[in-house]
Amino acid sequence: MKRKYKSIVPTYAVLILFALIWILPLVVAFVKSFTINGFGNYAYVLSYEKINYFKVVFNSVFIAAISAAAVTVITALAAFAFSKMKFAGSKIIYGAILACLAVPVAAVTTPLFVTIKNLGLLDSKFGVIIPLIAFNAPMMLLMLKNYFDTIPNELLESTRIDGASSFRIWYEFMLPLSVPMIANVLVLTFIYSWNDYLIPLLVIRSEENYPVTLAAQYFMSSTYQSPVDVARIYAVMMLLTFPSILVYLFSQKYLVAGAVAGAVKG
Repeated sequence: MKRKYKSIVPTYAVLILFALIWILPLVVAFVKSFTINGFGNYAYVLSYEKINYFKVVFNSVFIAAISAAAVTVITALAAFAFSKMKFAGSKIIYGAILACLAVPVAAVTTPLFVTIKNLGLLDSKFGVIIPLIAFNAPMMLLMLKNYFDTIPNELLESTRIDGASSFRIWYEFMLPLSVPMIANVLVLTFIYSWNDYLIPLLVIRSEENYPVTLAAQYFMSSTYQSPVDVARIYAVMMLLTFPSILVYLFSQKYLVAGAVAGAVKG
């Protein structure tokens, strides 16, 4: 028993250390946001005329939700095709898609900006959503395809013998078996889209379309003159971070379930 505890203690020590590294900045920001005026700092931010907090949060929720839903549907269909359907060039196409993982957004900012401008999507939410879908899809496709590979083909063949179409197999058979991983993909894409900064910076121009990442920068650049302003900046950080923290807390069980399911089936 003592040996067992000795082997566990270092593991928990490392986990606690990493937890403190992540939690400490949040705690500091929370404490600092109440300095000088207390809740008055939050009231000031919520009533700030130049940047409407609720509009900013709505913009981010809209962008992240549409991106997450689109990526989940597209990659679930593509993962099924690459995993369970045989067609010419499938390995080459799949390899080409995965190769996109090596391309950072910063490396394609110029062609991306020109394309979005030519499509007439500059300074629009969909001008942000489309690139987010493109850059998030390869990783999510990899996750779902690897998960689909673990589902025995014999189960699918039995449904084909009964006359089920490929779409019906995907919808009625593959999706119910893959709920943990699909939820994982949905939540991760939402969080990645919520936190993205570079694409909105490249596309969005008007303040009414600002997501939370741009609103934070705007507030800091326009208000940084006194200790009161610093406290208000911390209040901004907490208010803009709060929705994403809620999403993570309520979806944590799905993230864990998806990771465990992938590990067990892998």
